[in-house]
Amino acid sequence: MAGGKSDTRLGAAWRNAVPVGVAVVGALVIGAGVDTVHRHPWSHKKKATANATAATARSTGKPRFVVGVRRGGDALVVRDVKTGRDVGLSVAAPAGRRFQRIAAGPGNSYVVASYALRKVTFHRLDLGKDGRPSALVDIPRAVVPGVSTASSDMAVTPDGANIAYVTYRAGSVGTVDVVSIKSGTRTTWKAKSAARISSLAWTGHNLSFLWIPQPRKAARGAAGAQVPAAAPQVRTLTTAGGLKLSKTVLRLPAGTQAVVLSPDGRTVVAGVESSSRVALQQYSTATGRPGRVLWEHAGKGGVRRLDADSSGGHLLLSGDDGSLYGPDERTPVPADDLSDVAW
Repeated sequence: MAGGKSDTRLGAAWRNAVPVGVAVVGALVIGAGVDTVHRHPWSHKKKATANATAATARSTGKPRFVVGVRRGGDALVVRDVKTGRDVGLSVAAPAGRRFQRIAAGPGNSYVVASYALRKVTFHRLDLGKDGRPSALVDIPRAVVPGVSTASSDMAVTPDGANIAYVTYRAGSVGTVDVVSIKSGTRTTWKAKSAARISSLAWTGHNLSFLWIPQPRKAARGAAGAQVPAAAPQVRTLTTAGGLKLSKTVLRLPAGTQAVVLSPDGRTVVAGVESSSRVALQQYSTATGRPGRVLWEHAGKGGVRRLDADSSGGHLLLSGDDGSLYGPDERTPVPADDLSDVAW
């Protein structure tokens, strides 16, 4: 985006999103029930349940640090959410390899993927209470073959037992591998058509992801003509018994770039771009209907990613202005030097 007034307007718009982060967090914690709150009076029982859920979320506490992959993949950096400053020394990538993706694991741990020579390997990073990173530890048995690209994605189960990773074959056709950290056992699902597979998330034994089909060339007609891509979808894979068929659970409007699934799997928060606005919109996976618009602004600024922390209760928004936004933080975290982040 060009500099000057456009940058100023975009920065102001994103800053206005920060207080709304509190509403986003509430939506993730309470789930699809939020959509009914504004249509029906609360009973005492419902209100008590919601208050208990919110109290549980508060007791977990929001993360104080984000861990990011530096562009180029040569190092990891830890950044303080409040100050935007780096904490401790950066962690160098293993010799001959480049970091690609990072995901939150249990506690203060993170799983990091590195890539070289058509092979993805994984490493564990722990943070101290002060946010300082420990030495990187290899996860020796977990290996995923394939081509890892800037569009690859990763998710770790809440107990840290399994990793899901996306690689790509010729023509941007994706493959999802689920690998056991302990044994290295791997199961694979191969897509049949070209699509970007992102926003991986675990809900019990189900692995969800955002499926964005890619345009294909028309069989007939004008030279170079393309058939418009189908609408983005949230799909799930049941990992119990091996990866087999994916199931579409929600169709989303064109322009959806990122999603976060609530911990109970009942609500999706989608980052949707159009020619005139950007919005964070709730959807029910049960009915497919849109719920509340949690935040929106006019213009062409975009949402690069939406990420939840390991508790599922706090949302991190990556904006096209190169900054990260979290609940209650008035000052965005600078992240234009990072290609992927987790908290």
